[in-house]
Amino acid sequence: MITIHGTWYDGSTSLQRPAVLTVLPTGAARVGTADSDSPLLEQHRLTARVSDRLAHTPRVLTFPGGASFETQDNVAVDTVVKTYLKPHWSLWVHLLESRLRYVLPAVILVILVMAATIRYGVPAAADLIASHLPASAYSLADRQALKALDRIAFKPSELPPDTEARVRGSMQDCVDAHGAYDITLVFKKGGPLGPNALALPGGTIIFTDELVEVAEHDEELTAILAHEVGHVVHRHGMRRMVQSSLLSFAAMVLTGDASGVSEIFLGLPVVLTELAYSREFENTADQYALDYLKSAGIPPARFADILTRIDKTSRHEAENGKTSWTGYLSTHPPTPERVKMFLQENGPVAQEDAPL
Repeated sequence: MITIHGTWYDGSTSLQRPAVLTVLPTGAARVGTADSDSPLLEQHRLTARVSDRLAHTPRVLTFPGGASFETQDNVAVDTVVKTYLKPHWSLWVHLLESRLRYVLPAVILVILVMAATIRYGVPAAADLIASHLPASAYSLADRQALKALDRIAFKPSELPPDTEARVRGSMQDCVDAHGAYDITLVFKKGGPLGPNALALPGGTIIFTDELVEVAEHDEELTAILAHEVGHVVHRHGMRRMVQSSLLSFAAMVLTGDASGVSEIFLGLPVVLTELAYSREFENTADQYALDYLKSAGIPPARFADILTRIDKTSRHEAENGKTSWTGYLSTHPPTPERVKMFLQENGPVAQEDAPL
């Protein structure tokens, strides 16, 4: 026989009474008080819903009809559950939590799972989600990002009409080769972004006036366009946006703070305007640009030439205090390996090519 002391609640009022729960070897149960022979509850077979065990907090047995019995005697309740009721999974949780030799490996396992989820799971999920989003979602992302950029950085383009027409014409073959991706060229005055190019998820590719002015050959701009098209083809912008959202939701789940959910959506245009892609994304876009340039008969060195020129110009301006922004290289971090890759694949530059 198991005897448990606790407090009885009838389920109809807030009245509480000291009581004793007795469970017989047959499984029959009785709840009574010390000052009365009349039982508060009798069952031929114990039937109750038992609350989970959490450290030394009181346990509650809730009976059919709403009455409940609360007790601090966790050990006795565990015995009753194991003997007369179906054991609950929380007993195993308590077992693990109460033994240090289990807690430490569990903490390490949780950290490893979280790290693997962030490193591999979230990017894979983002790629899957991005590949199944409708075209309207990409168009909306482009419009929102362009609005944000116009508000914080861009001004209307000041390129002479004939210059813009010539540059558009020189890049038209690349645009036509990617008709399925709805590539749209937009020219803007870069302002604080300086010489830059940005690929938005839906196929809008922005060139700043400053980048056009830095270029010494139209093919250099086509090389940069090919790189940005690589981001569009591989959905890097949308994948990064979805990935940031998934990480924000994960943080919300872990912290239990739902107050920032709306901020996740409000901040999506900001994510798009940053476009500081990972090294993996940049390598993929570089390889895409290299393959396109070779197939189009454009010397791959055109890409290396304009990156090197932007780098020198930006460093010179930074040293003279003219700007703290490094233009294209701030969102497309160059490395010697990137430049070297394009130089190694370089073919002869045709002398009859007309420079800018």
